[in-house]
Parts: sequence; C-alpha cells; structure tokens
Amino acid sequence: MRIFCFTLLIFSISFSQNEVKHSDIIGEWEINVKVKQLLKKETKKLDMLEKLAAELAIGLAEDIIDSADMYIQFKKDNIAILTLDFLDYQEEEQIKWMLINDEILIDDSLNKKINIGSENNTWVLENDLIYLKDKNDELNRGVFLKKIS
Repeated sequence: MRIFCFTLLIFSISFSQNEVKHSDIIGEWEINVKVKQLLKKETKKLDMLEKLAAELAIGLAEDIIDSADMYIQFKKDNIAILTLDFLDYQEEEQIKWMLINDEILIDDSLNKKINIGSENNTWVLENDLIYLKDKNDELNRGVFLKKIS
C-alpha cells in the first residue's frame, strides 16, 4: 500500500503544473506569428482559384511578418514595452500586463494603435514559450512569444 501511495504522490507531483511567477515573465520576448499555420484551417473550404489567391496572399503576409522584428519587454512594474521594427519604421508603445491565475493578461486597451491579442489578451506560459489563448480556451500555437533575454 505504501508503494502505491508513494507512486501516486510522485506521479501527481510530476504532472502538476508549476506556478508561474513574475520572474518567469520578466525580460525580452520575441513575437512570432506563423501565418501559414493560422490560415490553414480557413483555406480548407475554398475552391481552386480561391486557394491559389489565398496562397499568394499568405506568402506575401509571411514575407512581411518575417521581415518585421517584434518584441515585448516585460518589466517588474507590470509595464511592458512593445517594439515593432519594420524596414525604416520603428514604433515603441507602453502597455500593461498582469499575472492572473498562472495566465498572463496583456492589456493594450490604453493604446488604440496596438491590438496584440485581438479581442482576447490572455496568454499562457508553456514549455518556455508564451502562447496566445483563443476564446475557446485552446492555445493558439501560431502566435507565441519566445524569450531572448
């Protein structure tokens, strides 16, 4: 019986989610958008010509996203700096963030130029990446943040 209880304890500890701390988030994170992955579901129902047009648009969007450098620097005082650097254009905006129940809420409502999470601004730290959480509570693996410092 003791072996069973010990095994159950070890098993539950190994699969329990670690609590996310502010120190896990603080630092500079690169914003990554996988355009093709995001639009894959949307193009399944299109006919041949529509798919061709969509593929061309996806290629153009990928080129634009890939040539833009986008970062968020999370700071200790629940302030973050969002940086967009694209060709000769650079924009820096201050946004707020907070940690609520192991989820990161990025509040960009004060700045109408930025809408980083569309209507949903909840993000989740998993395996050293921060993923956008969709309205249906699933992680959107096409939009994520990767820590660089």
